[in-house]
Amino acid sequence: MSNRKSKPKIADPWLEVSAKLDTLIRLSALNIVKDLKTQKEKISFLSDAAFTPKAIAGVLRATENTVNVALHGIRKERATKENKEGLTAQSPEKQESEEGKQIGEEKTASPS
Repeated sequence: MSNRKSKPKIADPWLEVSAKLDTLIRLSALNIVKDLKTQKEKISFLSDAAFTPKAIAGVLRATENTVNVALHGIRKERATKENKEGLTAQSPEKQESEEGKQIGEEKTASPS
C-alpha cells in the first residue's frame, strides 16, 4: 500500500471567471430585451446578436426547441419579406431589359 497524499485540487481560475462572465452576459441580455414585447422579438434580437439557440433558451427560460421553432418562423418571414421586396424593387438593369422585351413584343404583335 502506498501512503501517498492526494494533491489538493486547485480549481482552474479561468473556469470561475468564465462562469461569472456568462452570468454577466445573461443579465445584460435580459436587460436589453426586457422592453421587447413578444418572446419572438426577444429571440430575434438575441439571435441577431450572435447568441446560440441554447444560450437564448437559457436567457429567456424557454426550451431550446421553442427557440428553434421561433427562429425557423423568423427566417421564413424574413425570406418572404425579401422576396416581396425583390419583386417590387428590381434593379434598373432588370427593369430596362424587361421594358425592352415588352417593346419588342409590341412591335411583333402590332402590324406596321
